Amino acid sequence: MNNQNKLLVLLDGSERALDAIRYIASMKNLTSMSVVVLYNVYAHLPQGYLDMERQPETHEEKTRIDSWRNLQETGRMQYMKRAEKMLKDVGIADVEIQVRKIVRGVARDILAEIHEEYLAVVMTKRGMGLLAGLPVGSVANKLLQNISVTPVILVAEGADPKRLLLGVDGSENSMRAVSFAGKVLDSGHTIELVHVIRNTPDPDIMMPQTDIERIKTDMEATFEKMREELIKKGIPAENISQEIIEGESSRAGALLLAAGRNGCGTIVIGRKGLSMTRDFSMGRVSTKITQMSSNHAVWIV
Repeated sequence: MNNQNKLLVLLDGSERALDAIRYIASMKNLTSMSVVVLYNVYAHLPQGYLDMERQPETHEEKTRIDSWRNLQETGRMQYMKRAEKMLKDVGIADVEIQVRKIVRGVARDILAEIHEEYLAVVMTKRGMGLLAGLPVGSVANKLLQNISVTPVILVAEGADPKRLLLGVDGSENSMRAVSFAGKVLDSGHTIELVHVIRNTPDPDIMMPQTDIERIKTDMEATFEKMREELIKKGIPAENISQEIIEGESSRAGALLLAAGRNGCGTIVIGRKGLSMTRDFSMGRVSTKITQMSSNHAVWIV
């Protein structure tokens, strides 16, 4: 089985990271089409212990280092086995555990692992290294900015995967996000397709109504293509709705408000939209949504 049939779930030993396990455990279509790889990258020793290991002054110090290492290894495997059991308890049998010692750094080592494409990478927004007030941890942020092809599923605590909002704009990546959603979801999921037309109240620079109507007409045609794609993948037509939001100054803000208003626990968005910038892996809207959302899972496709 190649890596395109594997789902990479990143775990760091924290309770928060297990939210990723709980999230995918309810997505039977996603987990049934792939081997779930539980992946952990760990530090060999803390800096203080590294200094002691290089020049242990006493037998007691070496014993303390060995004891700490053994304790950490035991705890690490117990944690990974616990995550594995959480999946197997709901009938997900194809689970692998991979534990790796840090070589170049957590983010760099993970990026090296997913150089060969996986079906998707799943992680929580923050784990052990969380900083108060920041919605996305430093490792997660580095990964988001450097994973250019593989879809990323960024999980928040308590996020519901059953009702999803897809922010769409007719771009190639937007269509790719719809296709991916249709592939991994099933008839138990509800999808709302949402397009935001930005505008300003300033009459000197606001978009003419004729242009707004043209965009709406174009998006209705795009919605129809997206609906056809989702229905073809097995999503019931009655589970798909669509909405065009006008006059908002921020697409990201409007999508977040719509997700909250419509009870969507997950937001799906293309990595870049129509205003694609070559120098950045993620577009402005997807970046803002990952930064601003706190209670929603976010898929970057």
